Amino acid sequence: MTIDPWIAVQIVGGALIAGFIQGVSGFAFGLIATSLWAWTIEPQLVVPTVIFGSILGQLISIQSVRRSIRFRRVSPFLLGGAVGVPIGASLLPHLDVDMFRFVVGAVLVAYSAIVLLGARLPDASGAGRGGDFAASVVAGTMGGASALSGPPITLWCAMRHWDKDDQRATYQTFFIATHLLTLAIYLASGLLTLHSVSLFGLVGPPILLSSWIGSRWYRGMSGAKFTRTLFLVLLFSGLTLVTASSHHLLRFAGR
Repeated sequence: MTIDPWIAVQIVGGALIAGFIQGVSGFAFGLIATSLWAWTIEPQLVVPTVIFGSILGQLISIQSVRRSIRFRRVSPFLLGGAVGVPIGASLLPHLDVDMFRFVVGAVLVAYSAIVLLGARLPDASGAGRGGDFAASVVAGTMGGASALSGPPITLWCAMRHWDKDDQRATYQTFFIATHLLTLAIYLASGLLTLHSVSLFGLVGPPILLSSWIGSRWYRGMSGAKFTRTLFLVLLFSGLTLVTASSHHLLRFAGR
């Protein structure tokens, strides 16, 4: 497959930006990459490419917190994700995705702004494994329905008041597992084509590089700086969702 050089530059640029942000924060690759690639990649190719890129970036950036991965802490998240993803996939045909993303984006913008202005996070430190399971079912369902598993699971881990390495080790392991499950479903259903695989080869190297650079940046962060960065990324993610979904909703309303 031949790609126009200018389009290839835009795709690679989006991969570099999204990979770096994921390397720093541990999530948000899909939100950032989708908003940048939607202008250059066909819609049916965006989601598989985003999932592949997210897995690749996660595998690189999780190395910075690999010593903090604890099976006992991660297991209820993995179980909840395995339950939630198929539920979300079954809801997808009945869901107004643009309206759903607009509502989620608006909540993210409001909540992140409040936290960044000095409000304290709710304390869920005593929620236990049952709370972790419930939160991951919600995140998995949102991921299966609209590729939005990042915001709920990162918010929940922040509310658990773990240190920054424990937060990242938990939600990044969750993302890798659920994305691999989703990619397997796509492969089994024939949604992966030679066209999409060729895009994997284009975006892979810049994602590897930028995720590694971002993860190195993360290592120098204090816990407070990481929390602020986390909510800045959530705020930007919410603004991206609101802007993109508003565009689609207004275009639909104008028909």
